[in-house]
Amino acid sequence: MPRTALEVRQFPGGLFSTEDQSLSTGSRFYVHSGTGTDAAGYGTDPDRPVATLDYAIGLCTASVSDIIYVMPGHAETTTAIAADKIGIRIIGIGVGRNRPALTATTAATDLVNVTAASTHIENIRFVGAASGVTALLDIAAADCTVLNCVFEHGAAPLAAVTVQGSSHRFAFIDCQWYGTAAGPDYGIYIEAGAGLTTDNWRVIRPYAAYGGSAGLDLAFVRLDVPGTGYAILDAVILGFDTLAIDINSSVLAIGDGIVTGHAAASAAVTWANAVDAGGAIFSDFKISDDPATRGKSWPAATPT
Repeated sequence: MPRTALEVRQFPGGLFSTEDQSLSTGSRFYVHSGTGTDAAGYGTDPDRPVATLDYAIGLCTASVSDIIYVMPGHAETTTAIAADKIGIRIIGIGVGRNRPALTATTAATDLVNVTAASTHIENIRFVGAASGVTALLDIAAADCTVLNCVFEHGAAPLAAVTVQGSSHRFAFIDCQWYGTAAGPDYGIYIEAGAGLTTDNWRVIRPYAAYGGSAGLDLAFVRLDVPGTGYAILDAVILGFDTLAIDINSSVLAIGDGIVTGHAAASAAVTWANAVDAGGAIFSDFKISDDPATRGKSWPAATPT
């Protein structure tokens, strides 16, 4: 028998949900790779799920707040998943390695591509590849929220997450990045585009550990398009080679956004170049490349 909304709430999608994810005017769909079937008549009952996330998205109706529950233990290796229905929520159920996993192949595509506005993705593992894949998650629409997700960043892609210019108001909250092989350049790369801006976005409490990849080669976050009203707050960045944060753009020259957190270099870095501030204010942001010393506040004429 179909489970009720109350029963679904008893194993919610994310440990840090800020809303009752069972509240919706839309439909609910269920995905499991082991027990599911991609065919008519499947998907609306957790005892008769569909097998793939892309098929479940195809069942959704835009703008009615449909919810897709990806069930514990779901494991899917795929080339490209298109999140192309406005307002859907994709919620993984499970804790740790039992949470759903989407693994990229070596095809030159994005693992998940968000092209519809107001998409919510929660409690999913995104797993990188040896080569080929261009992003584990690409955001190409406004108002995308990514909550409590894990990005296991292999040799590919160069950037775990890419954000296309004009994708305003995106948010990453309580997400984790892990480098698992040498090669990654960026955790989040906000891409350049002629005449584009990306405003009012947030990266809250990110945890990025790239010791397993011999260091993040360029920066955890790189902003290549003008933007204002952004915040990177309470960041923990372990293992960067060159820059911790690269705000390679400015609108107001000062006060475009704010950055706080802590960063540990994977090798000796040039203090003056450890951050490219652009138009951001770095408030209580500490960096160290020496285990024998405490983190130094950036920026400062004389670091303390």
